[in-house]
Amino acid sequence: MGYDILSKIIEFTDSEEALEKRLEDVAALLISFFAFDQCAIYLFDQEKKILILAVEAGSKQEGQRVYREDEGLPGLAIKTGKPVFITQFGRIKDVWQGIADKSASGFKTVICHPVKDDILYGALYMRSMDKKIISPKKKKLLAVIALQLATAIKNYECIVHLTDANKKMQDMQARLVHAEKLLALGEMAATLAHEIRNPLMSIGGFTKRLQQQLGADPSHSAYVERIVKEVERLEKLMDGIVRFSDKSGYELSLEDINNIIEEAAQFFEDEFKGSGIAVVRDMTPDMPRIEADRQQLKLVFNNLMANAIQAMAKGGTLTIQTRHEDNWIVTEMSDTGGGIDIKIMSNIFNPFYTTKETGTGLGLAITHTIVTNHKGIIEVNNNMGVGVTFVIKLPVAREQGGNYE
Repeated sequence: MGYDILSKIIEFTDSEEALEKRLEDVAALLISFFAFDQCAIYLFDQEKKILILAVEAGSKQEGQRVYREDEGLPGLAIKTGKPVFITQFGRIKDVWQGIADKSASGFKTVICHPVKDDILYGALYMRSMDKKIISPKKKKLLAVIALQLATAIKNYECIVHLTDANKKMQDMQARLVHAEKLLALGEMAATLAHEIRNPLMSIGGFTKRLQQQLGADPSHSAYVERIVKEVERLEKLMDGIVRFSDKSGYELSLEDINNIIEEAAQFFEDEFKGSGIAVVRDMTPDMPRIEADRQQLKLVFNNLMANAIQAMAKGGTLTIQTRHEDNWIVTEMSDTGGGIDIKIMSNIFNPFYTTKETGTGLGLAITHTIVTNHKGIIEVNNNMGVGVTFVIKLPVAREQGGNYE
């Protein structure tokens, strides 16, 4: 009989079900085999040093959901590293061997077994309203079951950690590929900008002089005016390429992120009103300073606000939030413009990629480059049909007016 239940336990714990489902199946099986009324399985949080209820099977009487490592009978079991087997033969008490435990209230027999190998993973807590005598054979069997549970939890945690590590590696690889792409394009853009800007400026200058000489002659002025506008558009494109390719010349100083954002928002104040866009500010005051090039960083928020205005052409809400998290100053800029098409999400930071008829495709690429050059991170949370949130994380300056963090 012991082999049968152990075989079943192994089958449950080795299944591909979610961990919670596996533990539920084990708890239900233990209630049936040991003829107990209730079985709870707790998982140990290594950081907080607490036991947290994972599953509970059997009677509807709810047990305590969280135990400190020195609290109750589970605390005794993990403190000593040994299982607790207690039966009350007299009047039922709320105190068991001098230890108060609400989960044991109303029961006559309790078993609390640590789930561990070299490391503690949790506790198995069984309760019965009847007096039970647990044979040595069943105690040994329970020890093997607890060890199998520890192995199952350990394997699950390893898989979760490996999955997280793999995802982080994939994200890092994608960022490296993107950085290499930006570097190559930046070098190419710098060369092109140098070769194109000088003759372009000459074309623009001569065209404006020609426009002045033609005066109001309608037969040619339309063409000349068109040339002037196209040259201006090309000059704007060249300026964007120069900003994108220029990695030097940053003038860093200690800055307040809120002031930079406010300065950028004031520039678009008329456009916000004209487009029916409400700006909601939720900015934490008196935060640590960041080390930044004020003008470059203002360009980041200019680009994001300009995109938000275009996305909310028929009105909406732009929410700007700032906060301090650990060693980061975090800015979130959320619009209600309907979000970004999933098909183009992977390209939004690529230079020269645009869905706008008159766009250069450099706005978000420049934004990404500036944030990266500030040793920061930019992320996009896209909620299709609702809106998009750009999250910018910039490191807190180590030196805060003479003080070090």
